[in-house]
Amino acid sequence: MAGRIPEEILQTIRDRTSLVDLVSNYVNLKQTGRNHSGLCPFHDEKTPSFSVSDERGFFKCFGCGVGGNAFTFLMRIERIDFPEAVEQLAQRAGIALPERVEAGPVAKKRDTLVDLHESAERFYRKAWESPRGEAAREYLAGRGVSEETVEAFGIGFAPAGGNELTRWFGQQKVSRRAAVESGLLAERDGRVYDRFRGRIMFPIRDRRGRVIAFGGRALGDDQPKYLNSPETPIFTKGDGVYGVSEARKSIRDAGRVVLVEGYMDAVMLVQAGIPYTVATLGTALTTQQLRLVRGVGGEQVQVFFFFDGDTAGQKAALRAFGICAEAGVWGRPAFLPDGMDPDDYVREHGVEATLALLEKAPELLDFYFDETVPAGAALPERTRAAKEVKRVLARVSDQVQFDLLARRAAQRLGVSEMVFGRDERSPSVAAQSSSEAPPPELDVEWPVAEKMLLEAVALDANVARWVIEAEVVDKFVHAGLAAATSRLADAWDSGESLSGAVDDLPEEIANHLSGVLLASDDEEGPDPMRVAEDCVARICKRFESARRRLLVAELRRAERDGDVDSEKEVLRSLEEMKRREGDRL
Repeated sequence: MAGRIPEEILQTIRDRTSLVDLVSNYVNLKQTGRNHSGLCPFHDEKTPSFSVSDERGFFKCFGCGVGGNAFTFLMRIERIDFPEAVEQLAQRAGIALPERVEAGPVAKKRDTLVDLHESAERFYRKAWESPRGEAAREYLAGRGVSEETVEAFGIGFAPAGGNELTRWFGQQKVSRRAAVESGLLAERDGRVYDRFRGRIMFPIRDRRGRVIAFGGRALGDDQPKYLNSPETPIFTKGDGVYGVSEARKSIRDAGRVVLVEGYMDAVMLVQAGIPYTVATLGTALTTQQLRLVRGVGGEQVQVFFFFDGDTAGQKAALRAFGICAEAGVWGRPAFLPDGMDPDDYVREHGVEATLALLEKAPELLDFYFDETVPAGAALPERTRAAKEVKRVLARVSDQVQFDLLARRAAQRLGVSEMVFGRDERSPSVAAQSSSEAPPPELDVEWPVAEKMLLEAVALDANVARWVIEAEVVDKFVHAGLAAATSRLADAWDSGESLSGAVDDLPEEIANHLSGVLLASDDEEGPDPMRVAEDCVARICKRFESARRRLLVAELRRAERDGDVDSEKEVLRSLEEMKRREGDRL
């Protein structure tokens, strides 16, 4: 599925989805009047402030302010994107989605590459189960990998022949160009051959579970021992981690993730009972990888790293601190005995000892300052450390995290927090922060009459029609509220679902309206039409007053400049305005 999803499909999904049933999978709900309520899953609370309306298709937490519909809820609770939420709700509702939805050439190419990788996964699995895969099966069994783990990760085998996958693709009429572009086949001197040969194959999936690349381990002495897919339009080594799809639910539930280097490390830790383990893809740690696991686990997810206990491991941990700071992740380094990797450690010492090692891991922040600013450090050392810390903090774009880190650094170094001032950050980070800021329009205080009129339009179709006829939206001073009022009025007029219209609004406005609609179910409020009439009168009066001030200013300018024609025109406008006001009285 790619491209924009037609509104009629989204509406069918909304109609067939019980929001109460969906939310009940995550929240213990009790009926309260026409709605259901429970403890909010998005923040800690002891008194229920989370409300769900099946009738209107909205949820709202009156504690933290989060609100929305079925799509919004699933995206937040599962930390997935909109297309994935659509896919899951469509499957839940028994609705078949089209394979291609207005897909452009780029989207079609990406879908083709994913299809090729998933076809290759099936081929490697068949080869694993065939007599050709016996040596691979014996190798992993000797390493202690169970058949269940092999199945869970989809581990397969690439035969050593060199053209087995090539023939497989040929039988399926796959174009030579697409197969080579996927990275699964390679080309040399006009000859096409399998890139992976005689290797145990580890499928690399994105967070949605789609196969986008492979890692292959040689069975014999072939070099390199591990070979990854080349970078393609669907795969960038520094952006992904191995096992993220398999570990996603465990990461979310535990609020933690263990990040290791190798495929076997991840496989063995998961099998041993640490299911929130993932691995880098043979690259140095990147901010993109950490942002990926933060997106899965949430803002407060703790990331544990395994490092060697030697000097090189400590230096790697120090480098990791800067990357964590830039990614907005709080890390904890666990140091292994010399010569051991996580796979060795868990097999030799067991899962309890491994978990104990993780629990003893310090905060990476504390480790960094302990190493950078040792106790009793002299002034020259503290000065050098302050410059280094300032360089690292310049990579932090999140204001709250920057303030926390700067405060801790100032305390440890004995300097003022102003040393690390935001105004001296690198231009690239400053630009990034400003580009990620919300549109300034939504920070403007909402005019009361416009806000109340929007609420009345959301509550009543007759109000919506009357507001459009009154042509009052053009007199709004808040562009966001004006656009939202027009959008809801159009939805009422066309018979479109109000929930669908709210989907299109800025998050701040959508959250507010969710609360208004839910509150209207539980309590008898004022008549929406009377509210609308009062608001329209106030908005029009404000508009006319502003227009009168402009005309008076224009009249003074015309008098000052001796512009007789303009003076007469302005006077006529003022007289007409006065006449209209008299008619209304």
